[in-house]
Amino acid sequence: MLVPIIVICVATGIISAFVFHEHRRRKVFVGSIGLVASVAMYASPLVVVRKVIKTKSVEFMPFYLSLFSFLASGFWMAYGLLSHDLFLSSPNLVGTPLCILQLILYCKYRKNSINELEPQKWPDLEYNNNDEKFKQDQFQLDEKKDQSIDASCH
Repeated sequence: MLVPIIVICVATGIISAFVFHEHRRRKVFVGSIGLVASVAMYASPLVVVRKVIKTKSVEFMPFYLSLFSFLASGFWMAYGLLSHDLFLSSPNLVGTPLCILQLILYCKYRKNSINELEPQKWPDLEYNNNDEKFKQDQFQLDEKKDQSIDASCH
């Protein structure tokens, strides 16, 4: 998973250095790739959001990750808007509402846990002679073990 990321970063650097000779075009090229990566970063927790909605439990969604993602995207969005930087503000305009959605879901389902919602189902066990024989054999083994421990202590 790490190799494709390194390849994309190296390819971006090589293409921007050798293909685009104007600073403005380099900025647009690298900014566009950064924008796509940032939107993907903020969209990736949607898999967990789907799981939270299905299970009605936030066991798979860490609160502090959601909180600090919201704070970071909110501050970067504000900075991007104040500095009129489209490449900085636009992914955070997508990320901030997604982080707010995560925090709302966390507040809604924080008291639920999967164990409370889905009781464990135990298979119906039928009594048979083999089970009773196994229990007797196990009991005899335990007795022999206890006797050998007692004998070694004396």
